[in-house]
Amino acid sequence: MNGKKSKLIRKKSVEFLVEWLRTMLIEEEQKKVSISNYKQYLPEQSHVFANNKLIVSAYTPRWFQKKIKDVLKRKSIDKITYNDII
Repeated sequence: MNGKKSKLIRKKSVEFLVEWLRTMLIEEEQKKVSISNYKQYLPEQSHVFANNKLIVSAYTPRWFQKKIKDVLKRKSIDKITYNDII
């Protein structure tokens, strides 16, 4: 994959993650979450061991990247929205 496209995917995944986090929090806490501090609100473990496999945990930046890559087969990166992923 192209480096520029990978960078856009990573950036978009963080945006979607912050948007998802805001839906899970109350209004006062929503204002505190931003792209610069979203990692405080996530668990430390990004992978889960299940069925004798190590898999990516749901709703992590890497999980969002995988979902964006799946949607990229049908849409361009500029037109992907949060609702396409979830």
